[in-house]
Amino acid sequence: MNKKSIGIKRKVLVIASSVLISSSVFAETLQVSWLDSSSNEDGFMIEKRLLENELFETISTLSANTSTYTDSDVIIDETYCYRIVAYNQAGLSPSEESCLAVIGEDEVEVITPRTPDKVSTEEYTYTDITISHEFISKPTTIELGDKKLYSFKSDETYNESYSDSSIENAEFYAESGSVKEYDRDYFIFQKNGDELVNGYVHMGFNSNNKLTFDLQSIGSMQTATLYMQAGVWSNESSSVVVTVGDKEQNISLPRGYAWQYISVEIMLDGTAPVMITTDTDQGGYSSLMFAGIVLNDPILLENEENEEPIQYASLLSVDTGISTSVDVTDIEFVTHSIQTGNVDFSDASVIDLSFYGDSKTYSNNYNFINQNGSSYAGYKFMQWNEENGIMLKLQSGDSQINIASLYFSAGAWTSQIATIEVIINDQSEFIELSSGYAWKRMKVDIEFEGELNVDIRPVGTLGGYSALQFAGLTLY
Repeated sequence: MNKKSIGIKRKVLVIASSVLISSSVFAETLQVSWLDSSSNEDGFMIEKRLLENELFETISTLSANTSTYTDSDVIIDETYCYRIVAYNQAGLSPSEESCLAVIGEDEVEVITPRTPDKVSTEEYTYTDITISHEFISKPTTIELGDKKLYSFKSDETYNESYSDSSIENAEFYAESGSVKEYDRDYFIFQKNGDELVNGYVHMGFNSNNKLTFDLQSIGSMQTATLYMQAGVWSNESSSVVVTVGDKEQNISLPRGYAWQYISVEIMLDGTAPVMITTDTDQGGYSSLMFAGIVLNDPILLENEENEEPIQYASLLSVDTGISTSVDVTDIEFVTHSIQTGNVDFSDASVIDLSFYGDSKTYSNNYNFINQNGSSYAGYKFMQWNEENGIMLKLQSGDSQINIASLYFSAGAWTSQIATIEVIINDQSEFIELSSGYAWKRMKVDIEFEGELNVDIRPVGTLGGYSALQFAGLTLY
């Protein structure tokens, strides 16, 4: 939560306000509410912006001790972000922002939950199961390449030929509330830049609500990644409970009054039942949202069983004097917001691009300019903290070497030597900034064959304006 105190003498303002927005927002109105933990505000200002705009504008000023506001100036298919600013003579104290898309009634489909007591003709056979998870930034777009996907919203499987492993008997059971399908761009699964499916299935955060399915791995170990979203509108400690076969993992949500985006990785060598539920019952907007599950490991052909995959990667060069305008004519590119272009110009592909730690999106400075005159501006901003960084997973074309060019800026507000660590397939390379108190625009070229994993992060922690700004990458 964003807390800010501004004081003069004995007059101090402190507010801890979380913006709450309904998870079902329709075209007529949008209600915003917040928790007011201050006792000395003179009033509140309501600030609003469109998702694609960087600047907020004040749309209303309300009296002290107010906790709700209804905005009737909203339209379908737009996403709005709100921020609550408490004020008194001491100054201003803004909340964190909260964003949500406005949808039409016809975009929501209520589905009838089925009983969880499913009958499966498959015998559950497995010897080894591993469950892990991580909290991720809002995924928006997930590039699959040729990987197999099961979408909970569409109840369909994509890229069938990638693997013999499968998701079977997916069922939802809701004792509390209903189960709904949403067309939303919170989760978009695409193949080589083309959208396959978006949206999720929504159900209340309740220990009697469940998603169950069978995860079948045929012939070899399979790694499956489940993409989901969860949030509780409470200060009570709450967890999502994932059970696979005889293994269970509790995913504790780090805080209330906020959405958490989660990827759950399941590894198994047979067929096992999967159940996902919660450990508490929460009301209000509290809910679980299931997007899809990706099968990461392909069919292993007999003549490939004993072949080691070719794996090669090398840092070619670091250019620290580049322009913020990048000409991507005739070059495949992926921006910080996972916008893609010219995907037919390279056989290499981006499997995953994600950010960890704290980051913000800005729509200025860098600009990728395409051959058709369109441009893609902006970057992802991260403070200089070793807990913040960028993670990339790339795949070269078959039996060929490709080059990835990474575009980012780094600035260290210190007179000491500052260093960026670039980890390439578990090997660390270090880039030292030649001087402090200035921005260095960088183009880092990496040559690779096979799978390439890159992690970019600052070394140590610096204050002031010190930061990383990641714009995107190109593939040759």
